[in-house]
Amino acid sequence: MLAETTDPLFPLPLTPLETFFILDETEACPLTSFVELHFSTALDPVKLQSAVDRTVDEHPLLSCKIAETNGQYFWHFERELSPRLLRSGDLPLTTGSPDNPRPHPFDLFKESGCRVWYLTDHESGSPKPSQSTSKDAKPVSRVVLQLHHVCCDGVALRQILLSVLTHYSRETGDPECGRSSRLAARSTPVPERLRERMDLGELLSKPPKKALTTWDRLRNAYYFHFQLPASLSPSRGSSQKHVDNSPSHSSHDDPLRHYRFDVAESEAIQDACSALNVSLNELSIALLFQTFEQWEQQHGHGAAKRYRLLMPVDLRSRGDLNLPACNRLSFAFLGRRKDQCQNIHDMIASVREEVADIKATRVHLDFLDGLKVASNHPRFFRWAIRKSRRMTTSVLTYAGDISRGMKNRFPEVDGQRQIGDARLTDVLAAPPPRDNTNISLAICVNWGRICISASWNRNLWNATTTDEFLELYAQNWRSWLEHTRDGGTTLNS
Repeated sequence: MLAETTDPLFPLPLTPLETFFILDETEACPLTSFVELHFSTALDPVKLQSAVDRTVDEHPLLSCKIAETNGQYFWHFERELSPRLLRSGDLPLTTGSPDNPRPHPFDLFKESGCRVWYLTDHESGSPKPSQSTSKDAKPVSRVVLQLHHVCCDGVALRQILLSVLTHYSRETGDPECGRSSRLAARSTPVPERLRERMDLGELLSKPPKKALTTWDRLRNAYYFHFQLPASLSPSRGSSQKHVDNSPSHSSHDDPLRHYRFDVAESEAIQDACSALNVSLNELSIALLFQTFEQWEQQHGHGAAKRYRLLMPVDLRSRGDLNLPACNRLSFAFLGRRKDQCQNIHDMIASVREEVADIKATRVHLDFLDGLKVASNHPRFFRWAIRKSRRMTTSVLTYAGDISRGMKNRFPEVDGQRQIGDARLTDVLAAPPPRDNTNISLAICVNWGRICISASWNRNLWNATTTDEFLELYAQNWRSWLEHTRDGGTTLNS
């Protein structure tokens, strides 16, 4: 529970970044992320609700609404806003047509930015699966979280999942789950730390490895505001037969689409990356730029001139392990002209160099500086956001190995994670799209398999178009792997 202090934590002013998320949202593109947890067993709904309640105690922004006072936004904590476990009969997971399921928006001035569903196989309208423990079998049950971006970023989302799973495990058979870790005491969330969630004093106390000049910043500003990126075109229709590489047979209400490589392919890709000293993140960025240009050649008549990719950058340090779920990140933007998207090997090298340069210069902090200045002038802030509706072609989040942080808490049984009395088979998530950002993607390694998950702009794309894009993207991964096997790629370290 929240500790009582002489200086109450709430109402808590929103940061400029959180204010940006409030003002940037449109009805067509709600800024909400989905996380799907698939289980090969049923869960106890009462104990799951208890686990959610305990998670809210640790991460209080999940039980807050927003109020505006004199043009400034504030978090207001209300216990009754804590998310209640939903079933499909309470609120369908999505709305709209089967080929274009739409998320339910949040009214953050009346409700919190978190919803949690518990769904069993018969609630999805799909046939009952066999009792096979294969990871490709349809899940027996699912826990789905819908979270507004103003409440948390991708790293915080992982915190929330670990908290829910840990508390559920403690409720159903493992009371010591997570308590024996050497980081347990240091990683217990302290709600009071939310006051400093965007305090970057420690980070800024050390100079960047490479300083940006005034000319660099002017050039970056010109690029960002005046060299606008292409928005990916809707599909013109494809004659290719769809191949289902999702981790389970998709239900009509699925808010995300997925593509997974098998274990052998995933291991081969990671081995090739290690041999070439290329990170999976760098490879995924380069292949995504290649896919942009191929997609536009097929569906946009090749008219696109340049592409831009938004890459979230986490700003946490080891001292932030006890920071509750919130936003502590900024955005970096990588861009390429269409003629730079042809040679994949040159592009991988240039992406690797640019990612290193981003880290060395901390250029991503300029985005936060701009928001801070704009937030001091609310009318200008709103105007600037309305005018910046073409910020990026796509969003790509690299989540890494999903099992990170789970291995010491949840034992592996038959290739699944034992969560108390339940067995977890998959964790899948994707960031929200935006106006003119027609697809947003997340890449993770899910129990040895590389998984690409996507959400899309429901006004211009649909689930079938998203599947088609994912298949093209996946084919480029395979083509790259095949070329490396043939000895066609060499990169200097």
